[in-house]
Amino acid sequence: MSSFIEDFRYSVVPLAKHRGFALAAILSLGLGIGLNTTIFTFINAIFLQPLPVQDSSALASIVTLDSRIPGYFGSSYPNYQDYRRRNRSFSSLLLYASFNGSLTDLGEPQPLAYQIVSGDYFQVLGVSPAMGRAFQPEEDTPGGNGLVAVISDSLWRSRFGADPHLIGRTVGVNEHRYQVVGVAPPGFQGLNLLNPADLWMPVSGFRQVYPKATWVDGRRMAVFTVAGRLKPGVTIERAEAEMRALAEQLAREYPRDNEGRQLRLVPLNETATPAAQRRTLSSSSKVLMIVSGLILLIACANVANLLLARAAGRNKEIAVRLALGASRWRLIRQLLMESLALALCGGVVALLLARWASVLLWALRPPAFRAAVFHIALDARVLGFTLAVSVLTGLVFGLVPAIRATNPDLASDLKERTNNSGSSLRANHPRSALVASEVALCVVSLIGAGLFIRSLINAEHADPGFDPDRLGTVSFDLADRSYTHERGRELQREVVERVSRIPGIVSAALSRDPMLTVKVSRTVTTEDDSSGQGRLVLASSISPDYFRTTGIALFRGRDFGPLDSEGGPRVAIVNEAAAARLWPDRDPIGRHLRFAGTAAPLEVIGIARTANYLALGEEPAALIYTSMLQEYDSPTTLIYRTSGSPEIVEGGVRGVVQALDPGLLLRSTSVRSVIHASLWAPRLSAGLLSVFGILGLALATLGVYGVISYSVNQRVREIGVRMAMGATAADVQRLILRQGLGVVTVGVVAGLVIALGVSRLVQSLLFVTSARDALTFILVPSILILAAIVACWLPAYRATRIDPAIALRDE
Repeated sequence: MSSFIEDFRYSVVPLAKHRGFALAAILSLGLGIGLNTTIFTFINAIFLQPLPVQDSSALASIVTLDSRIPGYFGSSYPNYQDYRRRNRSFSSLLLYASFNGSLTDLGEPQPLAYQIVSGDYFQVLGVSPAMGRAFQPEEDTPGGNGLVAVISDSLWRSRFGADPHLIGRTVGVNEHRYQVVGVAPPGFQGLNLLNPADLWMPVSGFRQVYPKATWVDGRRMAVFTVAGRLKPGVTIERAEAEMRALAEQLAREYPRDNEGRQLRLVPLNETATPAAQRRTLSSSSKVLMIVSGLILLIACANVANLLLARAAGRNKEIAVRLALGASRWRLIRQLLMESLALALCGGVVALLLARWASVLLWALRPPAFRAAVFHIALDARVLGFTLAVSVLTGLVFGLVPAIRATNPDLASDLKERTNNSGSSLRANHPRSALVASEVALCVVSLIGAGLFIRSLINAEHADPGFDPDRLGTVSFDLADRSYTHERGRELQREVVERVSRIPGIVSAALSRDPMLTVKVSRTVTTEDDSSGQGRLVLASSISPDYFRTTGIALFRGRDFGPLDSEGGPRVAIVNEAAAARLWPDRDPIGRHLRFAGTAAPLEVIGIARTANYLALGEEPAALIYTSMLQEYDSPTTLIYRTSGSPEIVEGGVRGVVQALDPGLLLRSTSVRSVIHASLWAPRLSAGLLSVFGILGLALATLGVYGVISYSVNQRVREIGVRMAMGATAADVQRLILRQGLGVVTVGVVAGLVIALGVSRLVQSLLFVTSARDALTFILVPSILILAAIVACWLPAYRATRIDPAIALRDE
């Protein structure tokens, strides 16, 4: 241990004497390690933090797979009851579903995120309320007193002033009174991290107050997340095998509802973030970690070049120590200690940078993440990651210079003077190889940034299938106010009529779903379907004038009209994708379809253009429109087109709706804002990759400048001889530029080959952009070569200022 301490002290003292060298190395490493620490901080917060429940490793979510739908989704309430009765692997099961409503007893309605849960929800999770109690079994049975609620600690503090006497009192949720029986412990806001719950109510309470809550009993309505605690000694693989067998039993017993569905078990943490957002976050994080890793490697190559240059000036010192009997291993260890000291100092700088950058990036998160309960912090896991990266970095950039420095030519290095005339780039292979590697890594990172920038530009100008300009929306849910069908239809009609009369409004219509947020899928059968299984398609209900308002083209047939009302023949409009899927090579106009669970068939009266319904750039999805005049829905989105900016008339539109019912909770926005918010992930990725690419370009350019400048300094005598023999300044510049650009060209070619090989891995993240986009692959090398020319020209220009007489006399 004493020898290690001595080696460490020996490595630190020289660094203190060469502060310029140490500062340059520490800043380079701090930048590279800091970028990696920043990205890992987010990965740690989103993917690695355990949920605040008891023994989360013993909890697993039961997800449903359907052969007709990519990804996974939840379970229905009847299926959950069968799982609970028949399984032998779980000691207990819970279920929950997330909703948005309003808190209605504090004056103006306030947004409220709540969950309907099974009665044993808190017991299964091992979460004990900080005040009061959890739900009791009798409160979650049909006919029981289910109008009770547990509220979150944050809601208790922010809306009720941490009132210690709140237990036993009632709060208004969507115009209904719920008795508060408990307050959840601090830090627990449910199992949906992107939509944390403010309040929990049992399923029976939801049934009592929502007129359309009968859908809870539908076996096809897979809207609940089901999770359970495994029995001691039961593995997740064994439990999954049992649940798969149970799914097959239910498919045989209820073929209409469960055929084609399978079950899978995943760790509870994986379902805490919705699947679509989790995939987006995971893919973006991987790309950012790869690119930040490339920047770290570039920084390592830069510092390795600095160490090689410094080692060249210590040849005589090292030769003397070897001649006096020092072992080579001892010298390598001392030099590695110097590298580790630099890396650890760089790690400290990295933590400071990551702390600042994490706060900045988290402030730029999209509105959908504002309520998220991710805790962005430099915790023990992040500190351990930074320490590990720092130590590994120190070994990576310090090993080659240490080995090369301790293998000197003793006879030459012990002389009073050395002859440095052979210090061309070709004679200095390690440094040239490092520069070429930096350039190659920079090419890869810049091409990645270029591809994502091109992808973002394409997404911003994409055609979503409708006209988003001058389009605004106001969403509300009439179920929050317990509207009957008759009252709800009347208010919807009044809203459209009054808003249409506002100056600046061109047209207005209603839809069940906001733009780019179609949520409902339904199984549909046609008169030609002999199998009877049907096909799963998206479904949305709309009012007349919807297509004119949104700008979705109606190719054939007619739009819904006032006569397509509740008493008239049932009709539907299909999009192009649905027409091609349900009636290939046939004319769908006049044909009939039927939704599962309904008796009356619907006649197809029109074909609309296929648009984007969930996200920009999605694969064409089949969708069937029904008339809101025939199929009442309480979730309502008013869509209006204006002659100018939607923001100008937004206040007037909200005023009209509030005049009809001041108690409605309104959510208003422009469709352009919705599209802009939907592109937050590619925008953030493009921005960060651009910053990373620019930093990589700067580091690579400095690396090229450093090695060329060092070569020129070592070749003063050679250049003096050349100029004394008649070489002009232009000849010397061409010589330096040719040798420098030779190394850069090798790096550019290697980087292009690597980028071509790995670019296909990010194709799924790009929007209407080829992973081998020609413009990007031409522009990036051009920029890099231009930067390299500048980096090589500066030392070349300095070389032409050498006086041959002085150079030859000094040597």
